[in-house]
Amino acid sequence: MRRVPEWLVVAGVAVSATLIAIVPRLVYNRFYYGGDMLESFVPSWHRIGTELLAGRWLTVNPDAWIGGNYAGEAAYGLYNPVNLANYMLTAKFEDLSVAAFVIMAEFLALFAAATYLLCREYGARRAPAILAGLTIPFSGFTLFYEAGGWPSGMMAVAWVTLFWWSALRLSRGRTNPLVTFVIGALTISMGNPYAALGAVIVLFGIGIGLLVERKFYRILVLVITGACAGTAALVTYLPLFLSVEVTTRADSTGIFNDTFMQPQIGGAAGMSSPSYLPVITTFDGPVEVIPSLYLAWFVLPLLPWLEWGRIRALFSSTEFRRSHGRPLVSLAIIAFIYFLFTFGPSNVGMFRWPIRLVEYLYLCVVIGLSLALSLGLARTAIRKRAATSLALIALGFYLAFSSSPALTGWHALFALLIVALCAAAYAAWRAWRTTGLVAALVLGTVLVTSAQVYSLTSQIVPDSSGAPSSTAALSEQTDRYQGTVLQIAELDGTSSQDITEGRILFGNEIMASSVQASINAYTGIGFTEFQNALCMDYRGAVCQELYAALWQPVNAEILIPLVDYLRVSTLVVQHSLVPEVETAPPPPGWRVTDRSDSRTVLQRDTPLPLPGTVSYVSDGVDVAASDAEATSETVQVGGSGGTVSFARLAWPGYSATVDGEHVDAVAGWHGLLEVSVPPGDHELVVTFHPPAQRLSIAALGAGTLLALILAVVDPVVRRRKRRAAKALTVEDRSQVERERARVHPAAQRG
Repeated sequence: MRRVPEWLVVAGVAVSATLIAIVPRLVYNRFYYGGDMLESFVPSWHRIGTELLAGRWLTVNPDAWIGGNYAGEAAYGLYNPVNLANYMLTAKFEDLSVAAFVIMAEFLALFAAATYLLCREYGARRAPAILAGLTIPFSGFTLFYEAGGWPSGMMAVAWVTLFWWSALRLSRGRTNPLVTFVIGALTISMGNPYAALGAVIVLFGIGIGLLVERKFYRILVLVITGACAGTAALVTYLPLFLSVEVTTRADSTGIFNDTFMQPQIGGAAGMSSPSYLPVITTFDGPVEVIPSLYLAWFVLPLLPWLEWGRIRALFSSTEFRRSHGRPLVSLAIIAFIYFLFTFGPSNVGMFRWPIRLVEYLYLCVVIGLSLALSLGLARTAIRKRAATSLALIALGFYLAFSSSPALTGWHALFALLIVALCAAAYAAWRAWRTTGLVAALVLGTVLVTSAQVYSLTSQIVPDSSGAPSSTAALSEQTDRYQGTVLQIAELDGTSSQDITEGRILFGNEIMASSVQASINAYTGIGFTEFQNALCMDYRGAVCQELYAALWQPVNAEILIPLVDYLRVSTLVVQHSLVPEVETAPPPPGWRVTDRSDSRTVLQRDTPLPLPGTVSYVSDGVDVAASDAEATSETVQVGGSGGTVSFARLAWPGYSATVDGEHVDAVAGWHGLLEVSVPPGDHELVVTFHPPAQRLSIAALGAGTLLALILAVVDPVVRRRKRRAAKALTVEDRSQVERERARVHPAAQRG
């Protein structure tokens, strides 16, 4: 019987993971549409994709205000072609929850396939590697946190795993440096800093392994390739670092521990309990609401059945340690580093919430498990091993009960389910050996995942989660909005129905509608001065006092109302936050265009007097015309000179010229862009380029060129080394024959 080609197995793992990924959505149709997924990422993907399809690649979108510095946010990975393709795909969906599912299924499949390849590269047999690939994507943190609401993290772990496989192959001379460079550049440029951290950890671990094996040339190739791929970090993250001074991340320095999202080592003992909710401080209190430290239901019960005696014997063998043990050094180093990070302080510089790294640690665990399973299972002391497995299942039940006694019924059901699945897996192993065992464990994973999702979502009332997903419904609620929109609302006083139906929107949800511009947005980095001035949080919620402040002069020098300074044309006011608006007449120059039980919509009677995004000019400055685009604006000015303010946040990266001569573009009042112009008629041009863009693109270009050179040189060097080794072998054989002839002359005569 012909052996199935490896590429076909990889494809089968990816397809199987995609099919399993459908299960949570069948149980709960909004499973992949929660948290940052709906508040931040998918609506922005939709807007960026729409712009891309129209031929516009935006590094900044002034219409999204605090959420519009796409380059500075870094998380959108604007230089990653896979990201951009997915954004354009998202723009084609009317139901954003379906778009989120499709993209997450894509990366769950990539994670599964990459894990399979990585296990195989470390030496695992095919069946255990398949099991690993179809296990880790559906572990607790990866599925419920990342795929369910933090898509950037889901993408990061998938890319890092693929890069790890590629870098490991490169270290062994089994792939071209160009392949590793491309995968590394895609990994680093996807936008999540944990992907860049992961790439560094992987390179370090593999490098140490090569050092132990004394393969110095392979270290050189690995370091050069990694450095070339690392140039992608400049275009991706340099705008963030060079903008940090105006953001809310300016104080993200040092190492400290506030215990937030910090798992404890003891929690790992519950990795095989599907209902175990660890005691970790999260957004919902001191105890988790999802099984974030869950790995797989079978991991701990399977441990007593591993061939521990054989494993000890192998590692006791000098020959085995030399031929197989040394290549595993990289796995041990990488696992150890991730262990330190996972259970370390809550904040290390800009890296926070260490539970985010548990999936990387668990990836190392499943690789080790696949290697152990490749040696087979023990067939002796069956009762003793079964009793130990039952004890481990009981321990998982007790830990789950201890953390959340109110869910004792679910804990008991899961414990019984695991016992039944273990019995079925044992029967399958007795009948069909490893193949049957793996099939039973994978099917068990599907059942457990279904039960987990049901247990956590069965009490959710349909359409009660406040998750607007229909772009048509959003546009229907907002299609009468004009110009720039400002919403005066707080999240606590908002019903889920108002959010779902699009009457009150937070984060970037409004960016998936037909609205032109929204001051309220989601931001991962913030703009401190502006948010303080408007009392606005990272999701666009504001304080009650903002409504009254809108009608007051900006300051003693800028005498126009704040609402004009921001160029607001539509106000959406929440009644629960500003009750008087429900019955009061509109302010002068404004009219009520819509009023419901929860909100009042106000719009201007007449357009704003200044063109483009110009929001204010000092006395003596005249503006004749303005041609405004997302990343630039050309303004025709005249008069006796003064300042021109724009309804654009003064992100680092803005520059200005007057008649081609450079002038300062600074942050004015509340952080809005401001430029001083001299007397007379002039052409003022403001332009945005991400900070150090030319330098970072040049570095990436140089890295790409060097990688291309290495892609040619390395195969040549490897071929020469193989020829030399072959010639040396032939020479050694000849030397042996000559030595025999010298010692035994009769043999030569014969």
